[in-house]
Amino acid sequence: MSRNSTDAELQDLLRSDDKKALETIYVTYKNEFLNYAKKYGLDAYNATDIYQDAIIAMHHNFVNSQLVLTSSSIKTYLFGIGKFKILKKLKEAKTLINVTTEEEAYDEIAIEETTPSERSITLSTYLDSISESCRKVLELFYYRNLTVEEIVQLTDYKDGNTVRSHKSRCLKRLKVLFKKV
Repeated sequence: MSRNSTDAELQDLLRSDDKKALETIYVTYKNEFLNYAKKYGLDAYNATDIYQDAIIAMHHNFVNSQLVLTSSSIKTYLFGIGKFKILKKLKEAKTLINVTTEEEAYDEIAIEETTPSERSITLSTYLDSISESCRKVLELFYYRNLTVEEIVQLTDYKDGNTVRSHKSRCLKRLKVLFKKV
């Protein structure tokens, strides 16, 4: 079993109860897990004990349940089991964990209250006066920043050319309304 085996290959081997694969995983992640466990204030003896329990639980799940990890790696799964076992041990021992958190400094951003401009109010009024289909195409294109192809998928238009020409006609109507002002 080489150290370069992929996660999927290791999973297959674990499901078939391959002891070499289990040994590879044990050796590969042991030191990293022991360092991880130190963050919770565990001594080396208890951390090793929990690591071995996590390896056994993981192995049991692969062999007996034919576990298939699709969205996480073996390492993530193993460390998740280990973390659960660490927290359980600490809870049983009623140990308090001192976690230091650093207060982050944030810059305040002043947000000015804005009132709609006269042009914005006029535009809103004119948008209300044009047809529903025009308003919908213009809002999808300009406010939601959808592409012509996305608009075709969301609406009943037959193709992109139809959407483009309808959008063009709607813009002309709005321009005519604005010129009257």
